[in-house]
Amino acid sequence: MKILLVIALILINIFTFTNMPAQASSDEIIYARITTNNVCFYSAPSESSALFYIPNSYFVQLLDNAGDEFYSARYSDLFGYVKKSEVSPVKGNPITPYAEKISFRVISLNGLELRSVPKSTSPFEIVDNVPFLETDLVYYGTMLGDSLVPECTNIWYYCKYLDGTRSSMGYLYSLFCDKLTNIPTNTEVLEIRTEPIFVEEENPGPNSTLNFSSPTQILIVVAVCLPCLLIIYLLFKPTKIANKEVEAKNAKTKKIKRLKRSDYYEIDD
Repeated sequence: MKILLVIALILINIFTFTNMPAQASSDEIIYARITTNNVCFYSAPSESSALFYIPNSYFVQLLDNAGDEFYSARYSDLFGYVKKSEVSPVKGNPITPYAEKISFRVISLNGLELRSVPKSTSPFEIVDNVPFLETDLVYYGTMLGDSLVPECTNIWYYCKYLDGTRSSMGYLYSLFCDKLTNIPTNTEVLEIRTEPIFVEEENPGPNSTLNFSSPTQILIVVAVCLPCLLIIYLLFKPTKIANKEVEAKNAKTKKIKRLKRSDYYEIDD
């Protein structure tokens, strides 16, 4: 009866945990598509922190909600934010989510200043100096800024300059760069999501759910079962000890009886 009771307790605990309503796993990767030419990637959830325009037809990975207007997101190896109204969440994972392996070179004879903002108003904005014909640059996107040459373009490239073991992020004025790789249109077809993506955790309702990865779920199940195993041990350990004591006592009694019988026959003899 004790065994059946403990087994029933274990099964109830496991059934209760495994049948909790499940939301999307935190391990799920969710992408959103860029469908226009003017979608910005931001360094903070604010319109004043725009870094660059993400190439049209590509994707950002959505990480979480960042207020009512922004998602925290990833583009290539950069982490930042995108506006919810400017991206279209999709189902599935694209094969080529980012416009990568895009290169260009610097053609300014004296090199070109890499700046923290697409402006030339202050020497404090200079991050590095990229040498003439340098091509070891990682391109992310474009941003509008100052026109360094009157009546010429105001487009800047947001990029990473790799110099040996160090790297610098910033803007290069596009007029003094050339051979920018043609960025092909991403033609992958992915279905648009219509359901909510993330569940807010501030005010959980009656149908709120847990959001655990598979290893965490396994650990919790084990933790739930351990007390039951301890109960089994405590229930049956005293019984085993008592049985051993009874067996030892019976064995001792039998031995005494044998000795008495042996003594009796010796007296008879």
